[in-house]
Amino acid sequence: MLQTIRDYTQGWIAGVIVTIIILSFALWGIHSYFTGGTNNSVVAQVNGTEITREQLTVAYERLRRQAQVQYGLNAAKDETALKDRALQTLIEIEVLKQASVEEGFHVSDRQIDSYLQSMPEFQVDGQFSVDRFQEILSSSLLSTGEFLELIKTSLLIDQPKLGIILTSFSLPDETNYTIALVNQERDIEYINIPLHYFLSQPIVIAPEKIKAYYEQHKNDFMTPEQMNVDYIELSLKELSSRIHPTEAVLKSFYNENINSYTQPTSWKLASIEIPVPATASQEDFATAQRKAEAALQAIAQGNDFSQIAQQYPSDANLKGQDWMVLTQIPAEWQKAVAGLTKPGQISEPITTPKGIVLVKVIDIKEPKIQPLDAVRDKVKEAYIRQHAEEKFAELREQLADLTYEHPDSLQTAAKTLNLPIKTSELFSKDKSGSDISQHKKVRDVAFSNDVMNLQNNSDVIQLNPETVIVLRMKSHIPSTLIPLKDISRQIEDKLKTEEAEARAAKFAEDFKAKLQAGSDPVTLAASFNLTWNKTGNIGRYSKQVDSAILDTAFSLPAPIPNSGKATYGVTKLPNGYGIVALKSVKQGSLDKKQYAVFAEQVQNSEGLLEYELYKQSQKANAKIEV
Repeated sequence: MLQTIRDYTQGWIAGVIVTIIILSFALWGIHSYFTGGTNNSVVAQVNGTEITREQLTVAYERLRRQAQVQYGLNAAKDETALKDRALQTLIEIEVLKQASVEEGFHVSDRQIDSYLQSMPEFQVDGQFSVDRFQEILSSSLLSTGEFLELIKTSLLIDQPKLGIILTSFSLPDETNYTIALVNQERDIEYINIPLHYFLSQPIVIAPEKIKAYYEQHKNDFMTPEQMNVDYIELSLKELSSRIHPTEAVLKSFYNENINSYTQPTSWKLASIEIPVPATASQEDFATAQRKAEAALQAIAQGNDFSQIAQQYPSDANLKGQDWMVLTQIPAEWQKAVAGLTKPGQISEPITTPKGIVLVKVIDIKEPKIQPLDAVRDKVKEAYIRQHAEEKFAELREQLADLTYEHPDSLQTAAKTLNLPIKTSELFSKDKSGSDISQHKKVRDVAFSNDVMNLQNNSDVIQLNPETVIVLRMKSHIPSTLIPLKDISRQIEDKLKTEEAEARAAKFAEDFKAKLQAGSDPVTLAASFNLTWNKTGNIGRYSKQVDSAILDTAFSLPAPIPNSGKATYGVTKLPNGYGIVALKSVKQGSLDKKQYAVFAEQVQNSEGLLEYELYKQSQKANAKIEV
């Protein structure tokens, strides 16, 4: 079983699970959790380990952006719920990480490197690509170290998860019961009672009722409070457009940052690992060291390195097939490998937690400086970016100071910084426009007491990492009550619909009562010019009927066998009501081949449930302070 778990951990199941976890971490900004920040305001502690406000802010912002990408700009309105979700995720990760370490799980640098190189997201033509890796990493705002830490934590958390899932089991009775329930079929009949059946009937709403509804719901008939604002915008993109470096400046910048334009030394390596037991003693390491020295001596006497390697077979041994830069080489090897400068050189024995390693250089590529002409565009882009960011930081500070020192106007700041004063369109607090008002934080600040009532300049508002603004109110339109005469028809239509729905609900209940009293459903339906429908046996995932009809059918109690009587239920439909008659229940079954597949699914479900209970248990036992 332990070997099975190990195989799965290195196989496609773990790959899918861990890739999802890692990419989720990246999307959520959880890398800030691992690297920490400069903000010492603590929002939570897990067994004494702190989670800071900055970590929560980054995680929340990434979660908000993810929601907007998936569901649109208005998807992430509930800020409090999103922040709580982000915080709970940070807490859960720390709890599971600590639990894995406490239970003795471990992830080596070699496992991390192996997993990284196997991730299809970073492969080109089936091979790991450093360029592809760096491209994706730069777009996620993660450093190499941060991402490797993500992989380590993901693999660490994944080990107990797979251990629980893959050791779960289900008893035959559990599988049989689940099959009977999931594959159950029900013989149903039903009728649709459309709302328009009642809307087409005369419904008279008295003027007094319309007026009473208006008086009781005045808040529903208020025009939204609106305003527009003047603002100064500071944009990194706009600052970048002003910077035009000369050839001499670019050459100087290139020389000062020459390491950024140098392809690092790369090696093709072969290795021999002389293993030691997991609980190795000093004597075990001494024995391995002697074997390594004997191997070196044999190689010096003319024996082939690859033949010696065959005496110590291991999947971890390198075969000299792939080019590797220093950061891709296991950390314990790096110092020794950095000193190998010629093909054929062999390192001195390297001690690692798993044994003694010998490394041989099969081939080597010396560092290569890329000429300025080849990287001119990159140099120019880097120069502009660096100087624009410096200028952006300087002007942002000046903007904050000037608008604070002159709170009743934007003119001084605009003149000093040579930035125009722009004007937004009208917007309300809950309805965005197409300009800066599409940002909720802008609307919140604009309608704050300091800006709207005291008429001060706002603080600096960051719209995105490259754009900030300061705003002040330009004009304000207060909320007003819409006259009754302008919305009387709207209220009348609403009350008619409510009355029609009430009639439909009563009709449905009366119809059900007649069915329960023994009336023939087909005859009864025809008397109201409605149709009684018969479906025969259908499964719980059928698309043959409306989902509300299906849900009701599978929630009704089974009729008494051989009684000839159905059980009935009423359900709300999108455009009316439905009445469902359950005639009989047929339990589900499977053949032997399908049974084995289903049993495995039940087992996996049990494992996922057990892991969820494991997570809840770990959180319950952890000392969490929020």
